[in-house]
Amino acid sequence: MVVIAYDIKDEKRLMKVAKYLESLGIRAQKSVFEADIGIRKAKNILEGIREIINESEDKCFLFNVLKKEDIKASTSIERIF
Repeated sequence: MVVIAYDIKDEKRLMKVAKYLESLGIRAQKSVFEADIGIRKAKNILEGIREIINESEDKCFLFNVLKKEDIKASTSIERIF
């Protein structure tokens, strides 16, 4: 799973990025999306976003999130909120 977060200065670009991501994942917060995709596809998504945004004004971050069952740790991980 990946989490994509963005901060877009221009309203028009902001709406384009949001519409683009709405077709690919689930909105978690106003400018944060979750998508159950691999990192390779996520990088393609970032390339699509790069075509929309102004890189000197806007920011976009992609986080690769491990699923609970993929974590090989001796401690239990629980959602606390």
